[in-house]
Amino acid sequence: MNKLKKVGLTALATSLVATASYAGELSVSGSAALTYTGLDSATDTNPWAMGDSIKFNGGGDLDNGMSVSVYYEIDGASSGHKVYDDYNLKLGMGDMGKLSFSGASSSSSGVDSAKDIIPNAYTPVYELANEVSGASDNGLLDSSSNTQTGQWGYDVSASGFDISVSYNPKPGVAAEAETGYSVKYDGLMDGLMLMYGAFDDGDIAENTTFGAKYTMGNVTAAIQSTDVDFEATTSTDQDATHMGVSIAINDDLTVSAGRQEIEFDGAGDDEVNTGIQASYTMGSISFSGGFNKVESAGGSADVDAEASMFVASFAF
Repeated sequence: MNKLKKVGLTALATSLVATASYAGELSVSGSAALTYTGLDSATDTNPWAMGDSIKFNGGGDLDNGMSVSVYYEIDGASSGHKVYDDYNLKLGMGDMGKLSFSGASSSSSGVDSAKDIIPNAYTPVYELANEVSGASDNGLLDSSSNTQTGQWGYDVSASGFDISVSYNPKPGVAAEAETGYSVKYDGLMDGLMLMYGAFDDGDIAENTTFGAKYTMGNVTAAIQSTDVDFEATTSTDQDATHMGVSIAINDDLTVSAGRQEIEFDGAGDDEVNTGIQASYTMGSISFSGGFNKVESAGGSADVDAEASMFVASFAF
């Protein structure tokens, strides 16, 4: 009896040690950041704020040669409470690619890999129009919709092609499946990347985009054309052209300029977004900022705005 008890306890102890050796750990990251957004249409709003995001990352290698990673983010919401809202799970399969699942708002596959290839030193030029009109960003591959919650993704590289696919079987109640993909190719000449992408969000719209990005030395330039075609005749189709250039002055300083013009079917005015930006790193401190301007946001005449932006981040 004592011998059996000893064997049982030894087996249990071995099991616990084996389990502990596979236990995962999450690393926590965040940065001290101070931001300023001076919007000329919101002069009564305090432009100063600070970063409120905490990120958790974990992962490791599996016995079969694959790898797994998990990501969670907690940040502030309009209610003022901390919200656990962005999270995903990824399985690396070596040469067979990467399979991912977006629990909420954190997909980087398919439609999200193709909607914007334009370089910038701080932030896209179209984000100001969103602030002014209160709508989603116009002129992008996912302007009609894109449900990242419950979305699957798959990415693989082969023969100079980068292929990315996204699929959401049930994006909402009574909604049809959403499917997006992109193909990027960089084997034509050194520094040149060509891209084509498409997104079908079921019963809302069928969208396409194509573009090119070229890097020569410290200069990167890109141009992208996107069509957003709604199925409903009452919705306004969008045709957008987005271009930009960034220059790495040195290892610490980068500047950029961009322009996006969106034509709305049947509207008298085009939305035009422009911006100039810069980022500078000095040891553990980085500064970024710029000036963005929007004219006729959403295709509405006289809906114009300008914004000056600045952020200081401290790594520790």
